Amino acid sequence: MKYTTLFLLLFLSACGSSEVDDASEIIKTTLKNPKSFVLINGNVIWQSKLADKAMIIKVNYTAKNGLNQVIKECKYVSFYQQDGKNKWLENGGIENCIAAGGKEEQQGLEILKKINAFK
Repeated sequence: MKYTTLFLLLFLSACGSSEVDDASEIIKTTLKNPKSFVLINGNVIWQSKLADKAMIIKVNYTAKNGLNQVIKECKYVSFYQQDGKNKWLENGGIENCIAAGGKEEQQGLEILKKINAFK
C-alpha cells in the first residue's frame, strides 16, 4: 500500500499542463542558460477552438541571465501545433507580460492573436 501511494504521488506530481511544459521548452530555447529555468507557474490564457491547436500561455519563471544573475520573468508564449510539432513565430511568439492586467492584458492578447494569425 505504501509503495502504491508513493507511486501515485510521483505520477501525479509529474502530471502537469503539457501546454505549459511546451511553452516552457520554447522559452528555454531563448535563454543563455536554459538549465537554470525554474517554472513558477503557467496557465493557458487562450486556446483556439479550431482543429489547428493554437494557444497563448502565460508563464512565470526564474532563470539566470548572461551575468549569472537570477531574474524573474513573465512571458506570453504564442504557438500552434502542426504535424505533432510546436511552431511559433520568431517575432511575436514570445512577448513580455502586461503587468497592468485586466483590460490592458485583454487588448494585448487580441494583438498577439492578430500578429500570430490565430483565430
